[in-house]
Amino acid sequence: MTDQALTPRERRMRRGLVALAMLCAVLALVVAAVLVYWRLYLLGPSGDPFTRGPFVYRLSTTEAAFSWRVDGDRPVQLEAAGPDGTVTATGGRFTGLTPGTRYVWTASVGGVGRESGSFRTAPLDLSEPVRFGVIGDYGSGNDHEWAVGRTLAAEHPDFLTTVGDNSYLVGAPQVLDRNIFEPLHDVMLGAPLWATEGEHDLIYSGGAAVTAALHLPGPRGRYTVRYGPVQLVLLGLEAGAAEIDFARRALAEPGPLVRFVVVHRPVQPGNPILQLLRRTGVAAILAGHLHRYERRTVGGVPELTVGTGGEGPGSAEFTKATPGAAVSLLDYGSLLVEVSSAEIRYTYVDERGRVRDHWSEPGP
Repeated sequence: MTDQALTPRERRMRRGLVALAMLCAVLALVVAAVLVYWRLYLLGPSGDPFTRGPFVYRLSTTEAAFSWRVDGDRPVQLEAAGPDGTVTATGGRFTGLTPGTRYVWTASVGGVGRESGSFRTAPLDLSEPVRFGVIGDYGSGNDHEWAVGRTLAAEHPDFLTTVGDNSYLVGAPQVLDRNIFEPLHDVMLGAPLWATEGEHDLIYSGGAAVTAALHLPGPRGRYTVRYGPVQLVLLGLEAGAAEIDFARRALAEPGPLVRFVVVHRPVQPGNPILQLLRRTGVAAILAGHLHRYERRTVGGVPELTVGTGGEGPGSAEFTKATPGAAVSLLDYGSLLVEVSSAEIRYTYVDERGRVRDHWSEPGP
């Protein structure tokens, strides 16, 4: 049908349909262009495939071991770059590393780097200081614990040790991400967390859930670890007869230059372990349970209580200041310990990053 055969109304309708079709084509092109632009330039990351970690749980002079949980059955490639090039982990474990060296690691899923951090292998001696953090009574998942975790991460410690009560109210598997792995995520990217266990951890399965989740070397928070010239003797809940026998064997091991004893409940005057600690030259006792930061001397041995990681004051029984303490603070925070050949420095930093106490003793 020719245009002349159409009525004026039909010609107007025809021109309108053509215009509408052209408009639809233009809109389709615009939509396609927006989608392409969004896909290439505006679309954000696809989300974190890791449901836990990755975190380093073992670190020595030549090895580093990592653990993680990933969403779905997807392989993870773990590589670390150091002064001598790139090394690849097998089963989450790096071997053949150089002592006292910082490595930057990356965990990739599907060929895309999804997480990264750095760690320092343990040095052979104290030609470079060893720096570690201490927290306790922290596993509440609240804002205070997150704040303490951020200040710790900013300090880049070589490792962490905890003095117990890693998870409130119980150390059950269902709450460990909320209470431990999420608030401490950033610092655990490069610092293994060697924990002793307190009452709240032991309520559930005798502490087995916390032990398994953190890959601790011994049950109930009782074991020893070495980071180069530094030894930690972790006793668990308290320094009773069985723990004293364990400490005696551990402290007889040759090699470490500086030793610390880690226990949940503070050691009290008159405890038989104090004579052993004096005789073996233990630098300090690191404790928790009391929801305060305290520095005192017990039977000639320095004792630092760091029960301020996030849970809060609680009842008066767990908050009351200890008579005779040189320093006693309620502030949330963590302890930084720096061990060098010249001295051992202890610095208490609150959740706002302020130094609240500083003390030192001669080095080995």
